[in-house]
Amino acid sequence: MRIVNQVAVIDEEKCTGCGTCVKLCPVEAISLEKKAGKRLAFVDNEICLACTICFSRCPEHAVKMVKRESPLRVGVDIEAVSEKEIAEICQAAHMLPEQIVCYCHRVTAREIAAAIIQGAKTPEDISRATAARTGCGVLCISGVIRLLRAAGIELNKAPGYQWYGAKVAIWDIPLELQKKYPEYYLAEDLRDMDNLFSGGDK
Repeated sequence: MRIVNQVAVIDEEKCTGCGTCVKLCPVEAISLEKKAGKRLAFVDNEICLACTICFSRCPEHAVKMVKRESPLRVGVDIEAVSEKEIAEICQAAHMLPEQIVCYCHRVTAREIAAAIIQGAKTPEDISRATAARTGCGVLCISGVIRLLRAAGIELNKAPGYQWYGAKVAIWDIPLELQKKYPEYYLAEDLRDMDNLFSGGDK
């Protein structure tokens, strides 16, 4: 469970409605709306997780972070989900349930799998449910995607400036490449990794 004590606020005098913040927000908390004939960014306070990405990237410095009147609690109720289902998704992703996927907020594979079981279908859904990707906004996307794919969910194009790229893991390297380059010991590495992280498509 993460406690969020801040929220992004738009300075309407500085905002030009360029939409940069909308395209960058990992939880889709920002939209553009017309106000007094002007297009302005609007932050949904119930969704904003204070990642500060909009704050640091706004070209007009029109975003400030302010203290919330009351803290926002973010997290998944793991107890409401079957441990067997969680284990199946983690195993198919070649991850341990207690493995940390988002180091900024220490979100585990178990929490992300639970969010998927409870209905999360995109990285943005997972971010809203668990706060993953709301720290640096970069490093944990690959693990999030592996877990979504392990649950049978294929992603379409990412919204805005988001990125849905996944790093290649040892399980993704085709057999013909393993045989073609024996000097890299890929087959041996795969065998050792399977001993640690069993499951998935072999």
